[in-house]
Amino acid sequence: MDDQKILLTSDASENKRLLLERMQATDDLIMVHSAIEENQSVTVCYIAGMTDTRKLDKLLHLYKQDKQLLPAFQLDATVYTIEECADALAAGMSVLLFDGRGYGQVIDTMDVQLRSVEEPASEATVKGPRSGFTESLQNNLALVRYHLASPDLKAEFRKVGHLTKTNLIILSLGGITNPEILREVHQRIDEIPAAAILESDYVEEWITDNRGTIFPLIESTERPDRVIGALLDGRIAILVQGTPFALVLPFVFLQAFQVSEDYAWNYYIGSIMRLIRLFSGVIGMLLPAFYVATVTFHHELVPTTLLQSIASAKEPVPFPAVVESFMMMIAFEIMREAGIRMPKQVGQAVSIVGALILGQAAVEAGIVSPIMVIVAALTGICTFTLPPTAINYVIRILQFGMTLLGSLLGYVGIMVGIIMLLTYLASLRSFGIPYLGPLAPFRLDELTDVVVRRPHSQNKLRPSLFRAIQRSRFRSKP
Repeated sequence: MDDQKILLTSDASENKRLLLERMQATDDLIMVHSAIEENQSVTVCYIAGMTDTRKLDKLLHLYKQDKQLLPAFQLDATVYTIEECADALAAGMSVLLFDGRGYGQVIDTMDVQLRSVEEPASEATVKGPRSGFTESLQNNLALVRYHLASPDLKAEFRKVGHLTKTNLIILSLGGITNPEILREVHQRIDEIPAAAILESDYVEEWITDNRGTIFPLIESTERPDRVIGALLDGRIAILVQGTPFALVLPFVFLQAFQVSEDYAWNYYIGSIMRLIRLFSGVIGMLLPAFYVATVTFHHELVPTTLLQSIASAKEPVPFPAVVESFMMMIAFEIMREAGIRMPKQVGQAVSIVGALILGQAAVEAGIVSPIMVIVAALTGICTFTLPPTAINYVIRILQFGMTLLGSLLGYVGIMVGIIMLLTYLASLRSFGIPYLGPLAPFRLDELTDVVVRRPHSQNKLRPSLFRAIQRSRFRSKP
């Protein structure tokens, strides 16, 4: 695409021809010629369906009465090139091209129908704020400012994608956020070469430290309160136009098991819920592997009565335990995906009925044993307790790898898998922050607010992990 800029001229007809050519002669480009003075006329340009025509008419009427009123409504006071006019039109603005002048003016008259603020569908909560982000960038910024009414909140606007020119906002807290991390974020965003950025995940893939890992190195959330909590810790948030998911960085592994609701409850209840999620994550990843390893290699560790029960249940099954396990886990994932993709009215019913009917039929047909159905169901329920982030999918993928290692080497294989996993996690970084922190490097004082929820009165310091400039959360006494 030719990047050469074409300047506006004093010839209105030529400007219209060049602008129509740059906009690919699109049929929804409206150009209306209007007289504003006896010897002065203007061509009003806008995209049909993206402009509030009543607001535009009102502004033009005000302009005819008083030329000084219009600048109050302008985003860019003046544009001098055809490309600038085309970019403004594509963004939903209106452009005024004055006859006899080699420039135009841009007015914010965008009016696109978007959904209103609702509770986040993927991060529902029992207690706490219910508002969630929408596809409107300005609304999302307003939600953050509404909940964090601080003059220290800094919003920096950027455009990414030379074709889509997608707007995004980088949020940070002055005096708290580390400027080195903020500078690194700016550098990575400025270096994005993609032509199209349609969603926050596009940005995440370009700026993440390691694009070849399945582990999320940047957090994604629909909740303004979660973004605000991250900003108060010294982290950085990125809002992207057209998506309700904000990016939060840096991000460490143990934060994947936290939810903002932990801080809405009493710290005992919040700590118990967090421990349950951590325990469920371990069970969801390792239970099938331990079952397969036990029935394949380590019969002596099972009580005799239970071993006899397992043996009698497996007697009619023609497949080894590892094949049983893989069949049940794959079937469970298929039903889970089907339940998500189907309409809400029937999705849950299909998942439940499908699991009951298929499980019962598989047992009666002698394809799987009853205890394998129990193991698969318990594993699936444990993964449901995890927050609906990328780590949920990672745990479900790791099930298969751990089960395979358990079927080959028993408990030794599982321990090898765990050691390899921890070693790999320790090698990851999120904007220079160790991914296993504060577990590795070990910081006991900060680990107490990760594994459990520390009382607000004792949560005096921000995590050193994110290198916040101001560590203290409390106001100093006079």
